[in-house]
Amino acid sequence: MDYKDFLAAGAKFSQTYLSGMDGVKLFQVHFKPKLPSPYAPVIFIAGWGSVIDSWKIVIKEMTKDFEVFYIETREKSSSIHHSKQELNIESLGNDLPCVLSEINLINKPYIMFGSSLGATVILDAISKNKISPTKAIIIGPNAEFHIPLVWLLIIQFTPSIFLYFLKPLVKWYMKKKYIDINSDPEQYHKYVNVLNKANLKRLRRSTLSFSSYKIWDQLSNIHQSILIFTGSKDIMHGYENILRMSSLLPKARLIDMGTNQNTHSIEMVIKIREFLNNN
Repeated sequence: MDYKDFLAAGAKFSQTYLSGMDGVKLFQVHFKPKLPSPYAPVIFIAGWGSVIDSWKIVIKEMTKDFEVFYIETREKSSSIHHSKQELNIESLGNDLPCVLSEINLINKPYIMFGSSLGATVILDAISKNKISPTKAIIIGPNAEFHIPLVWLLIIQFTPSIFLYFLKPLVKWYMKKKYIDINSDPEQYHKYVNVLNKANLKRLRRSTLSFSSYKIWDQLSNIHQSILIFTGSKDIMHGYENILRMSSLLPKARLIDMGTNQNTHSIEMVIKIREFLNNN
């Protein structure tokens, strides 16, 4: 894929695979600004099945002055591994030290940046001392994953060959239950795109793994400075839970961007710069 549309003037990109744990290969796009960055390198971990297209506006703005390593986690279609590899929060976090080692950032300053599932993986990994970033910037983190029992049963017992036919039902359910179409119609189209491009077998396995996860008791172990972006109209990411997470993190700052679309905007990157410049 050509990522020229993701670049600020003069920025460059390269793409390769990095090694995770247990032989897993993770796809990476490395973006470098025209001039040396005044900030530490950014490790970008996107959400559950998220595709890079959703972040074009953000990455283009960031490549003005940030060096960004965009890493696609092991549940995504781009990763290379055998069908029995674990796809849970623990295993996704275990890949991060391997990635940092391969891009030569162990014991060096770096910033973790993640959204949704990626944000949760980052917090989990920090709380267990797997990684130690200078700072973390997270968008819509999940403290737990509220998946209705009926959906878990459908996902668990539907034969793989029939998973494709569940897509229209899942899209309908997202629109009715989790997305405010009136305030943020773009969010629906973004998640439809994610679902269309997802590896459904991996999506099923990861869904079943994430369904029992909770991070509440681990948050007090995190002492890095954390910037949290949320959207009070973003039903999908549980605004009330994010408020509670912010109160439990010892050094957290919360910024409400209103909608999910605004957390994927140039304005959000401007606020990141303000946060880093003031800290």
